Amino acid sequence: MKKVYLKNNVVAEPLYDSWYAWPHLVSPATAAMNIMDRHLQIIDSYIMSPFIHMSASKNPKMLGGPFMDFEQDELQNVMALKEKTLKQHSNKIELAKAIRVLNLMLAKTDGHSLDDFYERIPEVLKGFVELTYDLNNQASFRFFEPLLYESEFYDKSAQSLALYLIFNDERPFMLSTPRLPNNDVLFVDMPFNEKAIDDLFEARRTPKSYNYLKKAFNIKTATEEEKFKSFFTEEEPPFDGNYRGNGIRMRYFGHACILLEFNGISILSDPVISYGYDAEISRYSYKDLPDKIDYIIITHNHQDHILFETLLQIRNKTSTVIVPKNNSSLQDPSLKLMFKAIGFGNVV
Repeated sequence: MKKVYLKNNVVAEPLYDSWYAWPHLVSPATAAMNIMDRHLQIIDSYIMSPFIHMSASKNPKMLGGPFMDFEQDELQNVMALKEKTLKQHSNKIELAKAIRVLNLMLAKTDGHSLDDFYERIPEVLKGFVELTYDLNNQASFRFFEPLLYESEFYDKSAQSLALYLIFNDERPFMLSTPRLPNNDVLFVDMPFNEKAIDDLFEARRTPKSYNYLKKAFNIKTATEEEKFKSFFTEEEPPFDGNYRGNGIRMRYFGHACILLEFNGISILSDPVISYGYDAEISRYSYKDLPDKIDYIIITHNHQDHILFETLLQIRNKTSTVIVPKNNSSLQDPSLKLMFKAIGFGNVV
């Protein structure tokens, strides 16, 4: 049975309901708020005027704005995405509306006991929140987040991967543009905690059975297999990751990502790793990571410090993830629960 290696330039974008997945699309409460207050608003804006989005996405001053970046008119696909969103996520939209109501209700408190307010909590939120006062004597609330992850509001069926090959550094801003059908991309419906993801990325170093991977990723049609086959090679890719020297070796992978190695121990901070392909600017990539990462350290919950696209690809070689404590509020969801939910075993 043929064994294959995964090429170093295979991109794996994690998606939530066709949108690029970042931390606030994993935490159930923030995912609900993003669906209602961001995704649907961007969708409606695009439906109203696709041309404005096409023009804005070509203007460097608008980079990072709430504009879909498509080269051609995608009106029909965007309308279909809206219909799917309203149907699949109706419960999360209700959750988001309830959170908004609760915020407005607590703004009218006068500093006395909050006990009477529990009866007035919107029904969909009852049992999921605790009412509190903050340090400025403003009424607020915290989530019982473990319960949210066990509820209908944590929807693994909305999670998927977009797999494709990359050959240069040209990559558009991703957080405002959903991933729509594309002939160059293989879309795989798969929860982020699926073991098959680890098996796929282990194949960067250890050859795997192609037939096993094909089955694990539910490749059925000839078109899907043509794309899937292009991700693999029978030739062992280059590797330069294991350090056996004396003293500390420190490698800078970009942004806040630093790899520290000493005496067989490896520590990686805020992983954002480049793909391997010929480029004008030299950089470290996945081939420069060691076979084992003892500790990943996450400094804080910003999307440029928690990149699931990288994290899912190195989960198979990671022993422990260290995250800061959180207070389970809407603005500060639990990173420990988030990492556990997407398949990391030891999170402290």
